[in-house]
Amino acid sequence: MRPQLFFLILILVPLFSQAQQVIKYDWLTSGEKSGSMEVTYIDDKHTVTTSEFNDRGRGPKIRDEIWLNDQGMISKQNVSGHAYMGAKVDEQFTLNNGMAQWQNTIETDSQKIQDKAFYSAADGTLYFYELLVKAIAASKEQKIRLLPSGTATFEKITSTQVNHGGQSKTVHLLAIKGFGFSPTYGWFDDNYRLFGFSFGWMGITLQGWGDNLAKLKALQETAEDNYFRQQAKKFSQDLDGITLINNVHVFTATDAGLIKNTQVAIENGKIIAVGKDANIKAARTIDGKGNTLMPGLWDMHSHISLQGGYLNIAAGITSVRDLANEHNQLMEATKLFNNNDAIGPTIYRAGFIDQQSPYSAPTGKLATSLEQALEYIDWYGERGYQQIKIYSSINPEWVPALAKRVHKNNMKLSGHIPSFMTTEQAVKDGFDEIQHINMLFLNFLADKDSDTRTPLRFTLVGDKAGELDLDSKAVKDFIALLKKEDVIVDPTVTIFEGMFLNKAGEIDPSYQAIAEHMPADVRRGFLSSSLDINADNEAAYKRSFQALLKMIKKLHDAGVRLVPGTDALEGFTLHRELELYAQAGISNEEVLKIATVNSARIAGQENVGTIAPGQTADFILLEGNPLENISDIRNVALVFKGEKLYKPNELYQAIGIKPFSAFH
Repeated sequence: MRPQLFFLILILVPLFSQAQQVIKYDWLTSGEKSGSMEVTYIDDKHTVTTSEFNDRGRGPKIRDEIWLNDQGMISKQNVSGHAYMGAKVDEQFTLNNGMAQWQNTIETDSQKIQDKAFYSAADGTLYFYELLVKAIAASKEQKIRLLPSGTATFEKITSTQVNHGGQSKTVHLLAIKGFGFSPTYGWFDDNYRLFGFSFGWMGITLQGWGDNLAKLKALQETAEDNYFRQQAKKFSQDLDGITLINNVHVFTATDAGLIKNTQVAIENGKIIAVGKDANIKAARTIDGKGNTLMPGLWDMHSHISLQGGYLNIAAGITSVRDLANEHNQLMEATKLFNNNDAIGPTIYRAGFIDQQSPYSAPTGKLATSLEQALEYIDWYGERGYQQIKIYSSINPEWVPALAKRVHKNNMKLSGHIPSFMTTEQAVKDGFDEIQHINMLFLNFLADKDSDTRTPLRFTLVGDKAGELDLDSKAVKDFIALLKKEDVIVDPTVTIFEGMFLNKAGEIDPSYQAIAEHMPADVRRGFLSSSLDINADNEAAYKRSFQALLKMIKKLHDAGVRLVPGTDALEGFTLHRELELYAQAGISNEEVLKIATVNSARIAGQENVGTIAPGQTADFILLEGNPLENISDIRNVALVFKGEKLYKPNELYQAIGIKPFSAFH
């Protein structure tokens, strides 16, 4: 080798290494940069990753330092920062001489390791997946044991070319299995280096390559569609001819109590008879074994996905109202569910509009003027939407005009109360429905300077709601106004139970009843807190949550109509929402009506919500009696939806959930 070339190489190698030392990524929300992630390679076994993004004033900020051993397993890891809603992140892991030990805000544990095992941090970054897929690819078995529990594998689904600034590279869509209820999809290059992820309206790509995200999102959605199509083929049963369900107690949602020891017959997706007097010759007979037959449940505050549809049906939720989604994605899910190509509920759609601001919502339509917002209302109306939901950044002065245009389109107006506006004024300006129980309290707790576009809309209520006199004239007059104007309230109180009561390291009270049924990693997630609940604020936040429940009871007693919504984990959250209404003091029978016939009528539907001849076959068989024990609402044994029958036990077991019903 010539001396000049040798010295040139010595000079260039450090420069090349330095150029590769930091890999930068862009977080993107609706195509706009909302954060960043940087991976700094200290050496080939030591990295430091920082990641943060801003989502309406919320978002995590994480520093994640990782050391690998010679086998490519994590031998040491330190994670610090704060989580999405601000809870502290402080995590350490070590693997020495076959002993794995870890400590974080939710757990302190250790395990003796006989072979390779890969630690999954409670609050790590997406760079974790690059290290994981490299470890899986290098393993002989093409799988890796996970810590604290589980096993991870991946499958290559498809490949495509991405381009930026004259550069081109091939990236591969990997379906990573071992987390949650369905595969985690990510894009990686030929060397398994992370290129990007798509999460609906959010995503992340290599810095500057964001223009490729829409293409990758479409390919990923096709893969997800195919996955859930396969699930539908496995777990959907056709109901041909006449099906007779006998030996059941029927809650019709219109009659008082139960119709005891009766039968229901369906044909071609319709109920043709209720009662033993009907002379039915059935092609199929199902013995209800003395259990309860009732209308399918409604979730009136959903953000539907294909996974969410699957979970809803397993939980007995046959109808949902979607309150914010990307139009094309929502229409695709609707088509798949309606055609029985994927397992999911009937969807009723609300259009979503916010005003452009630093705190804008990450989906729907963002208006820069009142005129544009009015055009968006017409756009949704032309496409058959039933409702318009507005968000926190909307100019309060726009509300009267928005309400007038919404009503002209024969739709209803609902949403968050815009920041710097009182709830009372929103009602007077034309709101038909209010999302989230905290919005009612902000009427009394927020002042003219309170920016409720931010997490203040949660913390102010957590700090102060327990101090509000719910028997005061001001509160009574406000509730009377809601009743007078027939304003519907969508409390989503379950999300505030977790937010206000859940301390790190304890199972979220909203999911205590189901935690032991869940896959280990999902159960672990229930140990994380949203806000920093500690000795200083714990008592105040408990009082505030009780105030939310008391408000729900007062609303119901005053005749204000309630609708049950979740805005959280599909299926299971609705069950808890109904339990909390009962805990607030509403009778079980009234709670069940709220979740069935009342919601159906509010959604403008007359052919579902009850069990009667001529109604659509849209009902569930529950093991137990929810009129006596509202928690029996979880014990869904069978789901009848049109001409299809679903068995929740099969649906749950396929995704690693221990069934809630022993019915066979």
